[in-house]
Amino acid sequence: MGFRERLREEIEYRGLLVKEISSALGLSNSTFLSYIDARGVLPNVETAVKIAKYLGVTVEYLVESDEIDLSQSHDIQEKTNLVNAYEKLSVHDKSMLVKIAKAMSN
Repeated sequence: MGFRERLREEIEYRGLLVKEISSALGLSNSTFLSYIDARGVLPNVETAVKIAKYLGVTVEYLVESDEIDLSQSHDIQEKTNLVNAYEKLSVHDKSMLVKIAKAMSN
């Protein structure tokens, strides 16, 4: 599975519309459609990062091939989600979360 298929899968999984994604990213519908239709155009790196961020996934996840162990991919995605959530916490909540994680891992 390549970029086009993973992108399409994420859009379907999240129930999003192409026009809402393209509008949010400042892209034309036709440009965004070229990433998911038979043309299979690959976006530039900056656009790929914007797409991944909008979808809440990593660029690596979108571009990885089936040859990579998908359980490893899921683990990487979960770690990314955890770090993103952690970054939004207050200093106090970060400290509490670290204490909880340490207690759980012992």
